[in-house]
Amino acid sequence: MLRGIVVSLLCLLALPSAAQYNIKKMMEEGRRTLDQGYYVTSMQIFSRIVALKPNLYEAWYLMALSKYHLEDYKGAGDDCRRALTLQPYIADIYELYGMTSIRVERYDSAIVAYTHALDIAPDNRDYWFNRAYCLYQVGDSKAAFQQLDYILKRWKSFDAAIQLRADIAAGRKPKQQPTKANNFQTYKLSGLRVESDDKQNPMRNKPLLHLPR
Repeated sequence: MLRGIVVSLLCLLALPSAAQYNIKKMMEEGRRTLDQGYYVTSMQIFSRIVALKPNLYEAWYLMALSKYHLEDYKGAGDDCRRALTLQPYIADIYELYGMTSIRVERYDSAIVAYTHALDIAPDNRDYWFNRAYCLYQVGDSKAAFQQLDYILKRWKSFDAAIQLRADIAAGRKPKQQPTKANNFQTYKLSGLRVESDDKQNPMRNKPLLHLPR
């Protein structure tokens, strides 16, 4: 009798570690299938993971990435929001949310997303460019010009920014599309970076805000 109780207790104690191991193996399989381009399979795996462990922000992000590649931009955006609710200090998640917003032409939401991303990673020129692109799309040519001038001051040979500035000056539809649309990280999310004290920044970023729905 006593031996049976002890065995039962040991089994119960082993359950959390076993469940954790299963989640780890599922995450590895999900990343592998995502990296190999099996987006439906990876989406299904990450969906199972968030059902078992809904507070795992990386699984929400990778499920969003799977949906993005499947052109389910609304679903990807919703998953990004869940990931950001759990972990609002990773620029890559904001970048993906920004791209999903651009795909459904929600440029105002994309501007907010890239502003958050720049609060975390102020030296990422692609985030600066994509925000300038979205500013032009919402009709704020002056702010877009200001942003592009700042970009070209820091990165003089940034061809995409040069082209977009020329398009805005000519009043035509941008030929250059947002950058890094299909180059998101699938294995490691970058950590929080400290914002540099750049007083020349023409659009000094505010503290993190709530993303618009």
